[in-house]
Amino acid sequence: MSNATQSRPWLETLLQVLAQRAGHSATQWASARDWCWPTRRSETWRFTDLRCLTQLDPVRLHTRTASPRWPDASIPLPSDPVPGKQSPARHVFLQLDGRGHWLSPQGELPTWPRGLVPLPTEEIIPGQVAQTVIPSGTLPLGAQLNGVTPSPALGLQVSGPDPIHLELAIRVEQAQAWLAPHLLLVLQPGAHLCLSWHVVATAPAAVIPMVEARLGLAAQLEEATTAWGYPGATFLGSSFMDQSPRSIYRRTNVTWGWGLSRDEPFVRQSQGQAETCLHGLAVARGQSLLDTHSTVTFDGPGGQLRQRHQALADDRGHSVFNGRVVVPRVAQQTDASQLSRNLLLSTSARIDTKPQLEIVADNVQCNHGATISCLQDDELFYLQSRGIGRDQASRLLQRGFCEEILQQLPKTALAWPSLQRLLEIPVPDQP
Repeated sequence: MSNATQSRPWLETLLQVLAQRAGHSATQWASARDWCWPTRRSETWRFTDLRCLTQLDPVRLHTRTASPRWPDASIPLPSDPVPGKQSPARHVFLQLDGRGHWLSPQGELPTWPRGLVPLPTEEIIPGQVAQTVIPSGTLPLGAQLNGVTPSPALGLQVSGPDPIHLELAIRVEQAQAWLAPHLLLVLQPGAHLCLSWHVVATAPAAVIPMVEARLGLAAQLEEATTAWGYPGATFLGSSFMDQSPRSIYRRTNVTWGWGLSRDEPFVRQSQGQAETCLHGLAVARGQSLLDTHSTVTFDGPGGQLRQRHQALADDRGHSVFNGRVVVPRVAQQTDASQLSRNLLLSTSARIDTKPQLEIVADNVQCNHGATISCLQDDELFYLQSRGIGRDQASRLLQRGFCEEILQQLPKTALAWPSLQRLLEIPVPDQP
């Protein structure tokens, strides 16, 4: 029996439960039952096992969250502006509560700074940007599940050249939690937003965020995500970015610990002449399956892409990367590069990587590459000759490998306890 056949009763039950909680009859959601449930016959799903997700009991699902452990260093104290000098960058800190609302760390409704305005509820329609970014395709599983989950959405309009820092935190400590936050961002021309996600799940649960953003002319969005999960937890993240000319989108994603994680960023440069930078790090230990599938489409000339994905696999961990870049004939003078670097630390671990260029234009500068390697004996020997034990030397080299991506994160992200544990190095042992 195929995974799709086995998962059908689970999906039916899930949709009925979600429909009841949304106050709709199950028949109103019947079309969702016609989803093309992913199977391993699909090229993009042939390495992904959804059993970690379907082991959750739909009847017992809840939305309870815990208070994130905000690092003190990440919340700046208010300061009086200095006369004659530009005011400091503005920060907003929000955490997801059990009702799907975003509140301040003190549990209060947020106070929005100048340049950040909530959108009216009727303008926050799930999938409105996604359908523009992939107009002829089917939304990924995470986006579909997010769309049918009743949960308040957060929509924000960003304006003004001064950067605004928005930090969002989600922490799950109880089993059977099902969280599907939806964020819609509209960046006006010249706007600048720095967005950080901090996600922690310490129990079997599912976190299914979706981000949609429209970047106006010369707008800039910097997005950073750190996501750590319990070995029985599932993370299905999807993001859809529609870039106007001269806009800049930079994204850094760091994932580790989940039983199943699937990260799917989709980027469309609507008229080209924009800049996209994608950095990713997946640390797969134990029996983690960490899956990244990205698609960048150039619908105009002169666009630029810099993508670098790194993965470390140990024990029975499995990392998957599929980076797709689409350069049609209209996208002349595109400059795109992809690099997948991977470190394999165990004979039982596995890495599958597939940088993918689809080029029709004939005047472009595009390249891609992939490497899979182990720790080198000469590097270990060099450190051991300096009095560092082999285990400590191995950890130092692993940390150096990770640092190439971690240095792209904002400083506030590095202060979070979960990320500190990823970087922990024990006291040096004896050689």
